[in-house]
Amino acid sequence: MITKPFSTIFFLALISMAFIFGCAPMASNVIDSSQTVSHDKALSEEKMLLSAKDTAPFPVGERLVFSVRWLMIHAGEIVSEVKGVEDVHGRKAYRIEVTARTVGFCSKLYRIEDRYISYMDVEELHTLRYEEHRREGSYVRDAVTDFDQENHKARFKNFTDKSEKVYDIPEHVQDTVTAAYYARLLPLKVGRSFGIMAANSERVFDLFVAIPRIERVAGLSGKEEDAFFLQPFAHCNGQKVREGKLHGFVSTGKGREPLLIVIQAPVFTQVTAALVSVNQ
Repeated sequence: MITKPFSTIFFLALISMAFIFGCAPMASNVIDSSQTVSHDKALSEEKMLLSAKDTAPFPVGERLVFSVRWLMIHAGEIVSEVKGVEDVHGRKAYRIEVTARTVGFCSKLYRIEDRYISYMDVEELHTLRYEEHRREGSYVRDAVTDFDQENHKARFKNFTDKSEKVYDIPEHVQDTVTAAYYARLLPLKVGRSFGIMAANSERVFDLFVAIPRIERVAGLSGKEEDAFFLQPFAHCNGQKVREGKLHGFVSTGKGREPLLIVIQAPVFTQVTAALVSVNQ
């Protein structure tokens, strides 16, 4: 019987995708499988701060669909969309929605219908507001976090249990979803790594992603293509986060499509999320 732990693994697929996936229009097409990047080197890399003037416009209207497989079963679907631009706290912001759901056999055993909405400042490219609406079996959670980037405070409110919390945030912090879209703007190159501060579950995570090599993986056409191998590391309060082993692949082609994420979990063996369609 699939119970709450399956929800955790499924949600991990979503969070992991947000952390390590993204196309990089500024990236270099360097192909070199001889280099490796250690965890210590990833931790030593300087974080990058971009603004709108450094980047191309975001792909408003883009829709990415990922198929989630668990134990070789088609377990669910994750859809990520850039819906448009709205006013948030007096700032123009991209509205980004991510939905995650179980399907078929897995849906009957443990139903998941989750929706996450993020608002990313058009000019500063950091998060302004993050909403989560989770329906996982009997579990329900509706919550919102408003980010005061000027005063470095996050104000969290859970509408389900009425709890509230205010906590400190670093400069230009991202939420789980905007971290992925911010990463899309960073240059990818074998032998380098990048760092992003991301808030999730009322905590701030220090995320580092290393790019040690190029590998061949299946693309949207079904044919194998070159892809950057991305290896993420996360720390919270100085402690390394250990939630199973995971890595991802991003195309080295012009589109920089996020092709695949692989999660090795101790109980549920392997979960994968593969890109199956891109619409814009």
